Amino acid sequence: MKNIFYLILLVAFASCNAQKNVSEANVIAAQQPLPQNGIFYHLPVTVVNIEVTAKKTIEKRGPYYRYSQRFLNLNDIITEDRTSWEITEARIYTSGAPDADRVFRILSEGTPSGAAVNLTPDGILKGLNLNETSTGTVHQNSQIETAKQPEDISFDDVPFTEEQLIKTSSAATAEEVAAEIYRLREARRRLLESDMQTLPPDNGAYERILEGINKLEEQYLSLFKGKKETTSVTKTFTFIPDASTPAGQVLFRFSEQKGFTDNLDMTGTPVYIEVKSETGVEKDRLEPLEENAERSGLVYCKPAKVNVKVIDRTVLLNEAEVLVAQFGTLHRLPSSLLDSSVTEVKLDTKTGALLKITTK
Repeated sequence: MKNIFYLILLVAFASCNAQKNVSEANVIAAQQPLPQNGIFYHLPVTVVNIEVTAKKTIEKRGPYYRYSQRFLNLNDIITEDRTSWEITEARIYTSGAPDADRVFRILSEGTPSGAAVNLTPDGILKGLNLNETSTGTVHQNSQIETAKQPEDISFDDVPFTEEQLIKTSSAATAEEVAAEIYRLREARRRLLESDMQTLPPDNGAYERILEGINKLEEQYLSLFKGKKETTSVTKTFTFIPDASTPAGQVLFRFSEQKGFTDNLDMTGTPVYIEVKSETGVEKDRLEPLEENAERSGLVYCKPAKVNVKVIDRTVLLNEAEVLVAQFGTLHRLPSSLLDSSVTEVKLDTKTGALLKITTK
């Protein structure tokens, strides 16, 4: 009789275990400070990146610019050293950063899908059960390329002859250099008019001689006309849209003489970024769960579309429509999706948007 009683208890215990679902997960908003146990993920805050390219032009006058008209009849010359800047392009793109106000905790039991989360290195949720290698969230740092400075441009590459160097005045040297330019032009004329049979027989010799004459003439002419060099400089600015701040903000300042300047440097004129949301929704908070809800599903974001403009005073440099997480609303997937190990869920790491749900 005693053995029968133990057998009944064993069957009842096994029956209870069979009915219990040991493969389940629950997602809740994490409270600060974060507890030690659990799986945590962030939804992203959308960062708007503005990659601005500017053209830097350096003009350096030649040492004999005063004699350009007198000896060579040149009028279009550089008469003073000058550096000028001009914005040529502004590219708009987005990236994601962890949102400290949107962090969630997954409590899992058994081996549910909710335990197989894919995160970026900084904790942004990529999805569930993804067979992908984590590449992280790209953050663009403000970085300026190295550009030439006025002192980097010189006339040291000009091959002066002995006759030119022994002159005792700049006017005499300029006259000798001008005479050399005329001799080069005469040599080029004779070369162009010569009989092809009298030219050097090896292939390409004619072109090499002509190229050498042209290069020498250009070097000597730079002593009168001056030199102009142009380089491109690129700098990336980041901006995090916030519904509580004005739509128009100073992104950076720019000077036609200095290029990119600090925001506190009033010598530069402001370049604005303007972000306008079509809905004007502030950061949404999840509604509390119903009292009879035992579990809650994965939280994702439905981002809002915003219009971004980059304006240099009154000139529109670029305009784009982008999706922004912090202007959107939060939603939950059905909690049952967290229980299936064959369900693949993919989210956008820039906006937190749901991209796809598939079954393997």
